[in-house]
This record gives sequence, C-alpha cells and structure tokens, in this order.
Amino acid sequence: MTERKLTRAAIAAAALHVLNEQGLDQLSLRKVAARLDVKAPSLYWHVADKNMLLALLAESIFADCLSKIPACADWRDWLRAFGKALWQAQNATRDAGRLILGAGQPVEVLKAMQDATSAPLIALGLEPERAMMMQASVQALVTGWTTFAQGPNAAYLQSQLPIDTAFAEGLDALIHGLDPVP
Repeated sequence: MTERKLTRAAIAAAALHVLNEQGLDQLSLRKVAARLDVKAPSLYWHVADKNMLLALLAESIFADCLSKIPACADWRDWLRAFGKALWQAQNATRDAGRLILGAGQPVEVLKAMQDATSAPLIALGLEPERAMMMQASVQALVTGWTTFAQGPNAAYLQSQLPIDTAFAEGLDALIHGLDPVP
C-alpha cells in the first residue's frame, strides 16, 4: 500500500486483522504498519499512539455495527437489532470486551457515537435522555456478556448455559423492562 492510500479506515481494517490474528496484547502500530506495508512513522499522521489506535479500532467496529441495523418502526425493534448487531460484531472480534473497556475515546467521538445511537430512538418517539439511557444499557449488557464469553472462564460458563441464548433472553428482558408501564 502506498502512503497516498493510507486512511484511518485502512488503518482500522489492518488493526482489526492484527487484533483477530494475534490478540490485543500483541497489537502494535509497528505490526499494523507492516500489515499495510508502510513504515510505522507514516501511521503517526493518522494515529498518534496505541491508545488512539485502540480508540479508532473500537470506533470502527461500532460504526460497522450501526451500519447493519435495518430501518425499524418501533424503538424496541431498533434496540433489539442494535443489541444483536453489537453482539455479533463483538463476538467476531478477538478480545473485544477488553478492547472496548480499554479504549479511551476523545469526547467528540463519544458525542458522535451517542448521537448515532440516540437519533434513531428519538426519531421513533423517545425523549433524548431516555434514548441515551436505553442504548447505553444495551451496550453495557452486550459488552458484559462479551467479556464473559471471551474471558478466562468462558469454557466453564458455556458448559453451564448456552451463552448466545442467555444473551438473547437478557436483551429481551432488558428491552421489556425499559418499556414504560401503561
């Protein structure tokens, strides 16, 4: 890859490849640069350090997840689709729980992510504060289950209950619990 084609999207894609192949502890700017066939200093124009690389990677996974949510006629359906897309994305990414918990995002990125997740819920009739709380609750549930599913006790947990089913039932229970009582 030539430096002219070096973009944040290309860097995120290469970082995801390295992460899935080698794990979070082995992810480095040097390895991402090698994957892109550039020298590590070339990345510094786009990504200043490993923390920024982790934030870019988490943001990229999140944006890809949001792009997969179909149009929904009801906020419950949107939250369910969001939760399932996030669950699939995180389970397809090695060390996703650790990545998300360790990636400190710049405030402007957090705001953009908040707007991207709250806007569809607001359009479906929820108040902004309620939309924020609901989508954050779904993210917390998904990331918690991802951390269990990818953690050191995952095999034991899986032997005790089907993780995918437990997650799906938990997501449905959360969404049902968020429904205002008539």
